[in-house]
Amino acid sequence: MARARARALRLLAARPRTELEIRRRLARAGHGEEAAEVVSWLRGLGYLDDAAYARERARGLLAPGRLGPRVALERLVAAGIPREAARAAVADALAPGGAGAAAAEAARCRLLAERRARGPLAALDDRGRARLVRFLLGRGFSGPAVSAALGVHLDDDGR
Repeated sequence: MARARARALRLLAARPRTELEIRRRLARAGHGEEAAEVVSWLRGLGYLDDAAYARERARGLLAPGRLGPRVALERLVAAGIPREAARAAVADALAPGGAGAAAAEAARCRLLAERRARGPLAALDDRGRARLVRFLLGRGFSGPAVSAALGVHLDDDGR
């Protein structure tokens, strides 16, 4: 038990992690049977809090010029955050207070588009604009946000 606790503490010292990540890493290290007890112990100490992790990670992922909400949501879910909690964390990080999420997403999308284009967006030719649209959609921005940022028409699914 002491070795599993020490390993979990080392993992958390490197960076914040979710309960699922700790369980997986302990299982890989051969401490799978002790994982539930170690996670409970860490939660009791206040070292594991999936809700706080989701809020902080969402803010980092959605920092201006990084990722869009769709990819941020999927990364949180992959880390072990329940989909609804991840969705709430992304929405709060995108627009604190809940108002203007679409406008906030469009503004972040435009910022990334301008940085990626390395010049005025109006100066892009059709090929450059199409390449930028693919890049932004791949980063997890919605079709309407990309439309607003680039002045092109895209559906919700990016077509």
